[in-house]
Amino acid sequence: MTPSHRPSLRQVLLLLLPFVVAAFFVACGGSSESGEAGGSGAAERTADQQADTAVEADNSTSSSAVAGDEAGTDDRTAADDQGQPEGQEETAEQEETAGQDETAAEAAPVPVRYDGSFADTIQPIFADRCASCHSPGGPGTAHWVLETADDVLEWYDLLPLLLESRTMPPWPAGGDSPAFHEDRSLSPDQLAAVLDWVEDGAPLDVPLDAPIEPTTDVVGLVEPDLLLTAPNPYTGSTDVTDDYRCQIFDPQLPDGGWLTDYEFIPDKTEVVHHAIGYLVPASVRERAEERDGEDGKPGWSCYGSSGLGEDELFIGWAPGQLPTEYPDGTGLWIEPGSFLVIQIHYHYETSAPADRSVLAVNIADADEVAAAGGAPGPIRVSEYIAPAEIPCAVGEIGPLCDRDVAYAAAVDRYGQVGVQADLFLRVCGYTVEDFADMTDGRAWSACDIPVGAVGGAGEIVSVLGHQHEIGDWFKMTLNPGEPDEQVLLHIPDWDFDWQYNYRPVEQIILERDDVVRIECGWDRNRRDPDLEPAYVLWADGTNDEMCFATITTRPPR
Repeated sequence: MTPSHRPSLRQVLLLLLPFVVAAFFVACGGSSESGEAGGSGAAERTADQQADTAVEADNSTSSSAVAGDEAGTDDRTAADDQGQPEGQEETAEQEETAGQDETAAEAAPVPVRYDGSFADTIQPIFADRCASCHSPGGPGTAHWVLETADDVLEWYDLLPLLLESRTMPPWPAGGDSPAFHEDRSLSPDQLAAVLDWVEDGAPLDVPLDAPIEPTTDVVGLVEPDLLLTAPNPYTGSTDVTDDYRCQIFDPQLPDGGWLTDYEFIPDKTEVVHHAIGYLVPASVRERAEERDGEDGKPGWSCYGSSGLGEDELFIGWAPGQLPTEYPDGTGLWIEPGSFLVIQIHYHYETSAPADRSVLAVNIADADEVAAAGGAPGPIRVSEYIAPAEIPCAVGEIGPLCDRDVAYAAAVDRYGQVGVQADLFLRVCGYTVEDFADMTDGRAWSACDIPVGAVGGAGEIVSVLGHQHEIGDWFKMTLNPGEPDEQVLLHIPDWDFDWQYNYRPVEQIILERDDVVRIECGWDRNRRDPDLEPAYVLWADGTNDEMCFATITTRPPR
């Protein structure tokens, strides 16, 4: 069966191809190697310097994480070879090696080759790599619903563009990153098979209504225990382009509880830029209620942090992020009377619709707590930062190209707490002059952060990188320059629309004396050309920049 039944709408869509691609980006990007610039030598800061400055920052601002408990390590016991019969050692080793080879061969995926059959080669790819996001109930259904073979056929001639550009399926992590769970990227053989099928005219050997069923759960928490939201929707104003608003999301747990899973569900996706969730103790509830509605609107203005003085970050949501499910036997303990505050960054351009975003959560029941030995292993989220300083390029002229003028303008918009540029220069041992020669449109920075300084010791559950619109590449490395150096996350082609919490497949342990280097690169060619030329620095606005990461850890198993 060939796509001769295709409606004329297809030709219209092809004419509107750029807009279609943009729509897919917003749904469920791409990955191409880009050069990571060298430069000021700032990445060579020593661990001792970073420890000193990180401790200073911890004393001066709540944005630095508190000290953590020292993580233990797994004890590994060597195999005991004593008592093995003489002459059998080599044979036993050969048998063990042969067994390992057979196991590896069984585990290795069989290469996919298009053999003329949609059912045998193409249908399984879409079921495994696309359906969990685009099946009914998934986050990608606003742009494409994938239920049947006919749905694949409807878009077959767009597939080469979407797949070869790596726009779909979205998986920004580079090949030098660790193996991560839920990797939806296509293998080279899978990509070649789909392209060969399209080249063959996209024939079907199944009925048009043959189901494409996801091989994993549809993305999203199924029947969560609680759906939390603010008491009232919030309506901002286009007079405040970048509006940070905090509201109380109260789980009402008088006896406390272990939060095991969560999903932030933005209401008005066109204006919700990102969200940060804080766990707040009952001792500051009165303070939060005093601030709630202080300007006549639900919640309160809160650039930089919750503004309550006592809080613990546990959620960092940005576009493209999947639900967070903590490993079995772990959770985030919510003390009796504690509550959640969600800080939402709204970015208004042409409209400011009323928003009432939702936080879906699961709370461990008695059986789950008992199975974890009476107390699940605690989850900790630690923050890592580097400066963001992007001077105007040669040929760009305007008053905001003066860093002092740009800094003052940002403070005027967000207040001092919303402009952390100078603080993070000090934390990481930089000066503004270190970036003065980066005037070719590209800039970069790096910062080495001791794990112990941010309380981050433990077994890694997930890693997250965050930049804004002109991010070019992102990298996070454990113990750079040391024999045990390991890349924790590398995104060679930054895409704001896809900011995942990446969960490593293999166990990675962070010790207190380890060092994590965070690096970010920016490209001014990605900046909106309609914006006034300006020196871009670390601040809270969408058109400002950040270089930020979180690492979520648990006690080592």
